[in-house]
Amino acid sequence: GLRAAARHGAAPGPTSHRPRRPHGARAASRTPAPHWLSRPRPICPRARPLCLAVSMVPPSLWFPLAMPRPALLLPPPLRRASSTAGPGRRLLLSTPIFYANGPPHIGHLYSALLADALHRHRGLRGAGPGRLSTGTDEHGLKIQQAAAAAGTSPPELCARISALFHQAFTQAAISFTDFIRTSEPRHCQAVCHFWAALQERGALYKGSYEGWYCTAEEGFLPESQLTERVDAQGNIHKVSMESGHEVHWTKEENYMFKLSAFQDPLQKWLRNNPRAISPEPFYQRVLCWLVEDLPDLSISRERSRLQWGIPVPSDSTQTIYVWVDALVNYLSVLGYPETHGEWWPAVHHVVGKDILKFHAVYWPALLMAAGLSPPERIFVHSHWTVRGQKMSKSLGNVIDPFACNERYTVDGFRYFLLRQGVPERDCDYYDEKVVKVLNSELADALGGLLNRSTAPGINPSNTYPCFSETCFPKVVDYRETEALGRAAAEDYELVVSVASLPLQVASYFEDFQIYKALECIALCVRQTNGFFQRHRPWKLDRKDPTEKMWLDTIIHVTLECLRVYGTLLQPVIPHIADKLLSRLAVEPEERKISSLTFLPRYNGKPCPFEGRQLGPDTGILFHRLEKSSQHQIENKKL
Repeated sequence: GLRAAARHGAAPGPTSHRPRRPHGARAASRTPAPHWLSRPRPICPRARPLCLAVSMVPPSLWFPLAMPRPALLLPPPLRRASSTAGPGRRLLLSTPIFYANGPPHIGHLYSALLADALHRHRGLRGAGPGRLSTGTDEHGLKIQQAAAAAGTSPPELCARISALFHQAFTQAAISFTDFIRTSEPRHCQAVCHFWAALQERGALYKGSYEGWYCTAEEGFLPESQLTERVDAQGNIHKVSMESGHEVHWTKEENYMFKLSAFQDPLQKWLRNNPRAISPEPFYQRVLCWLVEDLPDLSISRERSRLQWGIPVPSDSTQTIYVWVDALVNYLSVLGYPETHGEWWPAVHHVVGKDILKFHAVYWPALLMAAGLSPPERIFVHSHWTVRGQKMSKSLGNVIDPFACNERYTVDGFRYFLLRQGVPERDCDYYDEKVVKVLNSELADALGGLLNRSTAPGINPSNTYPCFSETCFPKVVDYRETEALGRAAAEDYELVVSVASLPLQVASYFEDFQIYKALECIALCVRQTNGFFQRHRPWKLDRKDPTEKMWLDTIIHVTLECLRVYGTLLQPVIPHIADKLLSRLAVEPEERKISSLTFLPRYNGKPCPFEGRQLGPDTGILFHRLEKSSQHQIENKKL
């Protein structure tokens, strides 16, 4: 659901061999590399079996016809962030910027939601100043061509598409602090300064290149990634094996980035930072790529063919390659080159697996070449399919987030994507699945528990009732202690589970496993429903002092559980969580995860909520959804 994904097949695909020169392209006779670059081939630790399966050749690699002797490139010193954790620490979380050649779909929304949930959770922990950036990538040949086909100008097309992304993310409650557009002057200035830094440090040279060029994918493809297709007239065309897009033999003179010089520095960076890329399978994938040859990278295009982009400084015949342009957005939002040092490299990128190589190989190498450190962490996620099929305009199954928000509510769809989305593998969307998850976990389990525990028949005083240590005494080990009060062993298991939940959830957020955090919360909600159902408070006689004491304790424990769930769910379903916490009369300043405590009376401490009047009843927490006869939600027309 990212910039490359928006191209519907523009991302480089997997192959089981090293990069090779396109058939017919002439190879240069390279001069010997500097002695400090002549090192033994590195070994991919712990990942050798994966190398053949995951290696791939990006379409943006061109192969040189001639290469001048490279100047000595000294690997720059890496500047670390002040600390990896702790209060008061600054951190930028970023989504990719999304290609402005079509409206947003749920893949784009998923990227934004992951970053938003991490950003919100960090804020509730009081971890320090934080920023969340997103935006649109607005340069490139495809946008230039799309605008011409639509009878409009590239700026007008980009303004329209960018507004749709801004609207979609605002509607979905994405708490971004910066929405960057690559057509903005501040970004263009940052890109030009970054280019100058690369040039001054000897990272660029000019070379003549030719090969099979794919306009749709904005890059050259090797022969191994091509196949032949016969059109309706019987003509044979060469096309991309991955996307089916047609290619043409092209020769150009462009600027090249000396990517090959950074193979060892990149490996050292990753080996010294095993948490730099998460989840683990993607970290291993990048290590494997770094065992392969890293040919130098073309980072400009002839301006006669690509006018819609940032011109190369001091060379009006060339346009800066859109990926270099796009990647610099992470510096632009921080005020590069003046004020970025206050934040960089305390940056966490959230990206899709289709653009992993751009972010985990090219981007860190470019940063090193410019004298900057790589980002601290790169969180990688997989894609969404629709009924087992890849989203495609031709199939008509591109899912519109605006329609989904209307069908499932904003918080409902946020919950579904974050609950069902597993970063390590592709996940499937279909309407019946969404309805089942939301009805079961939000309407019935969570909403039903709140409704039952605050119902006038159960809690006529509409208060946070008192907890009785007599009914629910604290024990050292409930498994080895005979029941002293009225609480059962399962009740103590519930207390242990909920008490450990905040740290468990924080750990999963830190490891980019938000779906596991939500799974743990859902399990505890089920346990709490079991607790409530097991003791049947509606059967207890409130007029009997002993029975009333136990009844109040059951409600107190249930409301305490709900307070924990509401607090922990704020990063995922902010509106529903606010409604739940307001019903429990939890004030805004009492909703921080950093100060969250559970059932203090059980530990002999005072409870600030005990005896407090509950908030107003605002109705059902989440309305059950009706099954739809539709099999999918169609994408809105532009």
